[in-house]
Amino acid sequence: MSLPRIFTEAIERRQGLLAMEPCVRLLHLDDPTLRCDRFGQVCWGYWYSEEDPSPQLHAELDDLSRIAGADHWHLHGMSDRGRDPNRRRHWSSAEAPVSWQATEDDLQFILRSDRGQSPGLFLDQRDNRRWVRKNSAGRRVANLFSYTGAFGVAAACGGATHVEQIDVSRPYLDWSSQNAQMNAVDEVIAHTAVDAQLFLSGCQKRSRPFDAIICDPPSFARGRRGRPAWQVIDHLPGLVQRALELLTPDGWLLVTSNHEGWSREQMRNALKGLGSKRIEAAAEPGKDFEYDGEESRLKGFVLWR
Repeated sequence: MSLPRIFTEAIERRQGLLAMEPCVRLLHLDDPTLRCDRFGQVCWGYWYSEEDPSPQLHAELDDLSRIAGADHWHLHGMSDRGRDPNRRRHWSSAEAPVSWQATEDDLQFILRSDRGQSPGLFLDQRDNRRWVRKNSAGRRVANLFSYTGAFGVAAACGGATHVEQIDVSRPYLDWSSQNAQMNAVDEVIAHTAVDAQLFLSGCQKRSRPFDAIICDPPSFARGRRGRPAWQVIDHLPGLVQRALELLTPDGWLLVTSNHEGWSREQMRNALKGLGSKRIEAAAEPGKDFEYDGEESRLKGFVLWR
């Protein structure tokens, strides 16, 4: 069958990236109900509709994957996890793997279709991972809200002497550990199952500094054991200030957010006056994330001690 014109045009605009990047966004703002990424031999779609995808869309995803050089696809129904954390809608091509591997530069990552709303790697952070890798040599690095550990792996492969992956989820830390082993950097990476704020408090009490800290928090997280839920606008400034206090001289803090409730300028203003000697803009998503003049959802800054 023939693909919709918006799909073919999106692929044509990305031909150069498709030739260079094994992991690339195929569809971004082309269809209001669909985003789609290629992760090596598998495409991953995000479905923003309460209606189930039609058989025609299944066939179109078959063709889109083939044209993009992939063998399979997954399509995940995006839900409000704050309202219904257990809801899951998922579709896939015949014989699509539950787990597979993909490459970014020379780094290897495990992707999975059975965990959360992402396969385990956020492509809009690709250039920030490259920045971290270039700026981690000889540094002790803490990766807060580490998820599957991609930032930490990049830091370790860039020559960090020690990387601490911090996340409240033990399953994600196990996944992170597998990524570390696959990239042969597990000897310099430790995994700690603890809330990021408690981790920073403990490091302050023990006078345990870091030369670099990465902070890519969720916009929202449910509270545990009676603790208040995480709200990025309310809680991020305090967390950043505490992280800055742990940095050694000339240390850096990379902080990013996809929260739609504030603009880049509002986020920058929230980070001013927290103890950094200068603030620099972090990398924006690559050219495969088109915004047609609008501001990118991903906002990030590097704060230097």
